This record gives sequence, structure tokens and C-alpha cells, in this order.
Amino acid sequence: MICDKCGERPAAVIVKKNQNGQVFERHLCHVCAAENHSLNIAFEQDPLAIHQLLSNWFPNHQASVSPVKKEETVCDTCGFSFNKFLNLGKFGCANCYDTFSPQLDEVFKRLHNGNTEHRGKIPASYGSTLKIRKEIEELRKQMQTAIEEERFEEAARLRDEVKELNTQLEGGASDGN
Repeated sequence: MICDKCGERPAAVIVKKNQNGQVFERHLCHVCAAENHSLNIAFEQDPLAIHQLLSNWFPNHQASVSPVKKEETVCDTCGFSFNKFLNLGKFGCANCYDTFSPQLDEVFKRLHNGNTEHRGKIPASYGSTLKIRKEIEELRKQMQTAIEEERFEEAARLRDEVKELNTQLEGGASDGN
């Protein structure tokens, strides 16, 4: 895809903006994206530095603090504040995690699409193997139930399916999957 702004270089950055319920999307090359002042990212730095990501997600965190509550929570051990964490992208000590855990829940929810825990993803190369193994496990449970209920013909059929799936697994393993 070509850059929407210059029309010359390949697009390397996708900028999405939600305005009045409508999502606008622009595809920019790295040069035009660096010139875009609505982004708070310096492209000569690490592309996904956590403090840059956090400062874009929580740009007005200091302004959102209630004027009644003038004291900000500070870590007893190192003196770090949550705003300092947002600016630097790292904590001052291990105690900061406990001190700022209520604020971290909000960060994690944004990072993980509303979840507070990262569950991970299964690599594509391993996904098919895992699917076959789960199917084998389920077939073995069904086969055991069939044996207990003395439905031996069905148990034999299930055994043959398990053998076939095991053959597929062995064949996939030789391909590097």
C-alpha cells in the first residue's frame, strides 16, 4: 500500500482516529508519519517503547487527577509516582508494582482489549498440531466411555481415528510443524 499523504513511499504506519463514532484510517510512510504532529512518537527511537505507548494512551493523566485530591500516590520505597512511570515507561523498584496496582489494571485492560491478564497466542505452526492433539484426547475419552459401556465396535472405530490422527501428527513432525 502507498502512503496516503505523499503517494510515493510504501505505507509503514496505520493511523486510526475515532471521531464522533466514525473510525478514520490513514496509511503513512515512515517519513510522513514522523512529520505527523498528532502522533507523540519519535520514529528514530524504539518503535514500541512502552513509555511512548503509555503517553499516547494516557496523555492527560495529570489533568484527570481531581483538584480536591492534591496528593498523588508515591512509592514508599523509591519515591516514584505513577505519572513518572508513564513518562519513563519503567518503575523505580519492585514495590512500585504493589503501590500502583489499581492504576496498572487500567493499563492492562487497554493493552489486552479489556482483559487484565495476557493469555498469549498459539503460533500458527503449532496451532494445527495442538488442534490434532486435543482431538486425539477427546477421541480417547469417547473410546474409554465406549469400552466401559461395552460398545466395542464404536471403540474400535474411535481407535482407528486416533491412529489416523497420530499418523498425521508424525507426518507433520517430519515437516517441522
